[in-house]
Amino acid sequence: MDILQAMQDAKFVQVNGRMFVTGYLCLPDDSLVDDDIVLEATADDSEYELTFNEVRGADQIGPGVFRLKSGAVLCFLNSATVH
Repeated sequence: MDILQAMQDAKFVQVNGRMFVTGYLCLPDDSLVDDDIVLEATADDSEYELTFNEVRGADQIGPGVFRLKSGAVLCFLNSATVH
């Protein structure tokens, strides 16, 4: 599965173990360019965003889990589970 498709249904994204709530997710299409924002997410005290260039070529390492070229590991989640 392509990372852009995986993020479409995600309500949350875990980045290197830190949980964020997704705010904006782009629709995957052929008109994306390197500096287009494809993901915006927030946590209590910070924001996280990714460009198309940053996610292009990401390796899928598990269901909904991707490693970016930068080494960051992203896990896309549909709902949060509190233990």
